[in-house]
Amino acid sequence: MSHAYLFSGPRQIGKMALAMDLTRLLNCQDDEPPCGQCGPCHRITEALHTDVRILEVGGTGREGRSRTAISIDQIREVQKEASLKPYEGNYRVFIIDGAEQLTEEAANALLKILEEPPEEVVFILLTSDSGALIPTIISRCQRVELRPISLTVIADVLVKRFGAGREAAEEVARMSGGKPGWAIKAFEDPEILDRRASQLDTVEVTLRRSLEGRFGYAERLGTSFARNRDAVLAELGLMVEWWRDVLMVSQGKTDLVTNLSRLDTLKNAASGLSTESAAAAIKTIQATMGHLERNANPRLALDNLMLELPSIN
Repeated sequence: MSHAYLFSGPRQIGKMALAMDLTRLLNCQDDEPPCGQCGPCHRITEALHTDVRILEVGGTGREGRSRTAISIDQIREVQKEASLKPYEGNYRVFIIDGAEQLTEEAANALLKILEEPPEEVVFILLTSDSGALIPTIISRCQRVELRPISLTVIADVLVKRFGAGREAAEEVARMSGGKPGWAIKAFEDPEILDRRASQLDTVEVTLRRSLEGRFGYAERLGTSFARNRDAVLAELGLMVEWWRDVLMVSQGKTDLVTNLSRLDTLKNAASGLSTESAAAAIKTIQATMGHLERNANPRLALDNLMLELPSIN
């Protein structure tokens, strides 16, 4: 076993699921770990294990302010805990979810721990943007890259394991973007698809609105970002997906469209825009997401996005 791992890949690809499986493997008491059923496995699954800690953006710091990054104080606490022997398991495990959100001070402090790792301690770093990590941290980790899998494989799983109809399974597989965990959750919980449809409705309405209406949408997203940054980034990701569908329609590649149920709306949008405009919209949204992930002012970044996105009929 390595003392540190870096799991990289797109959001919702399964990085946390893999990290939890590895954590159970390290602390399982069964002869064939991870069993998922023994006491330690159960406690890890329920977030009750005293030797397992997950660090992420969120919560409040010492001054009572909402955290927008993983701070030096959080890493200092990790350093103290890592110096202690495991209390109830075989290993202390620290999972850093969103490692690209480490502040510069926090990253340097973590690097010192990784350079002289304590015994019986494993660090698991999760990131959707490994390029934002300092190279020396990457070099101290064993890297595992998770990639999207075939949409056909996902559709087959939904049909065989969950009894989904082929047409519905293929549509959900397209929506998943190759993320099996998302596809299974969406099939099991219809509210996920309903919420997704509602967000796409909002995107389409916003792109038809005046500048005042667009700024209202930006204000809502900006306010929400402080409470749930992942949800806002996911909504912007959905906007990227919508524009990608417009781009595919403009190129006559309707077989590659994700949101087939919106084909008429997509065709109408594509008829009034150039291919270059659709491609530019995608790049602009992705750039905005990058700015937000690097802690730019949410309202300014989103207002600027609303100014740059083209209108649709």
